[in-house]
Amino acid sequence: MDYVIGSGPAGVACATALLGRGRAVTMLDAGLTLEPGYEALRMAMAARAPEDWTPEQHAMRRLPAGGGMPDYKLSHGSDYPYRAAPGAPGLGIDVPGVAASYAQGGLGNVWGAAMLPYRAADFATWPVAVEEMAPAYRAVLGFVPLAGQADALEPEFPFYVRPRADMPVSRQAKALLRRFARASLPGVVAGRARLAVRAAGCNACGECLNGCPRDLIFSGRQELAALRAAGMTYIQGAVVRGLAEDEHGVQIHALTAMGGQVFSGDRVFVAAGVYGSTGLMLRSLGQARAEILDSQYFILPLLGLARTTGVAAERLHTLAQVFIEIEDAAVAAQNVHLQIYGYSDVLDATIAQKLGALRELRAQVLERALVVQGYLHSDVSGRLAARLEGDVLRVTAVPNLATPAVLKRLVRRLGRLAPVLGARPLGPLLQAMPPGRGYHSGGSFPMRECPGPGETDTLGRPYGRRRTHIVDAAVFPSIPAATITLTVMANAWRIGNES
Repeated sequence: MDYVIGSGPAGVACATALLGRGRAVTMLDAGLTLEPGYEALRMAMAARAPEDWTPEQHAMRRLPAGGGMPDYKLSHGSDYPYRAAPGAPGLGIDVPGVAASYAQGGLGNVWGAAMLPYRAADFATWPVAVEEMAPAYRAVLGFVPLAGQADALEPEFPFYVRPRADMPVSRQAKALLRRFARASLPGVVAGRARLAVRAAGCNACGECLNGCPRDLIFSGRQELAALRAAGMTYIQGAVVRGLAEDEHGVQIHALTAMGGQVFSGDRVFVAAGVYGSTGLMLRSLGQARAEILDSQYFILPLLGLARTTGVAAERLHTLAQVFIEIEDAAVAAQNVHLQIYGYSDVLDATIAQKLGALRELRAQVLERALVVQGYLHSDVSGRLAARLEGDVLRVTAVPNLATPAVLKRLVRRLGRLAPVLGARPLGPLLQAMPPGRGYHSGGSFPMRECPGPGETDTLGRPYGRRRTHIVDAAVFPSIPAATITLTVMANAWRIGNES
């Protein structure tokens, strides 16, 4: 029997690979779910046309379950993806809005659905080459929906599996993409955002950032029925607190509804998310500290050179519209990944908060506004120091002195691109988020060709362990700037398939 810990993207990808090899698999999962009231709200909205939704339904999806405005993105009005499960070990993170997830499907319930593979160059410092990852990318995209189309991104970011559909883009995004297609810009490419969405069912309601009422955005939670049908045993309400192994197998110490239990099996695959996996492995290995890498996240507003009238009335999705990749040594030695967002109720509310009663000015700004959500390579990003204090994992942000200079150079580069962007970057409004805030983190037990203490081999096995495999981003040797989830899933599938 093989055990998988966690039902997030890495957990379901690893379980898929193990079942495909004919292995007996049990998944242990805390498995918190959306409260019945919010689920009923979601289903009611899914059954009706957006124009028939009530103001009360809109309002409920924008308020946290416990009252007060949170620092993090809600799911259908609920903060359940971030709640600690009963019996979970303590976790103290000094970055507001950052938490581990004990939800069924993990943070896949609140992610932005952006899906790019890593480039061949991104694997240069990894003990695993892109050629070894390619079959895993194809396998994952065999069950994860992908919306996108062929464009200038493809040479560096292959599809591996051709998308069957695409998501429509706004008029602002179409104009931007036309300008990029006509321009010749060495080191800068742009293309349609690739999204893990079942595009055929989308009615362009604009609710993506609050949780899709039709549940079209991929989540590991959606795969559990198929995995169980394929033979996987799913144990919900299990919080794993420690792991041990000997020459005969592994012992998994967990709290369940029945109290403390020990599960014994051949191997265990740890997919508890970077904070969950880091804390679990530090406790199980008798280690006190680890360093977590991060692809630092930033937000940069753009002000259009011309207005696009009627953006608030345009029926569209509110996920990323465009990806821009900047590979310019004058900015940074590594690639910078940018996601362009247009109108959303979140942007509208932010502008309204800034401009208050200046209604006419607010409308003009909204019709010119775009937002860049960007990521840097971990080499030029801050990091997170993790240490055990008793049973509590303390996580502290550690800034990188190189980050502000990289962002300053990037803003200047985008300023020179203003005619092609059709917008100017508002540099003074740039927000460099603290390490961890973008949830593109990992590397606490990095894979090495010849691992030592605190490291893992290419199958995610910590030094000194043979039957314990870490399969989520905790084993990444670096965190490139491109979107992380597809590679997390592909690497987890690879380890499950090869172990």
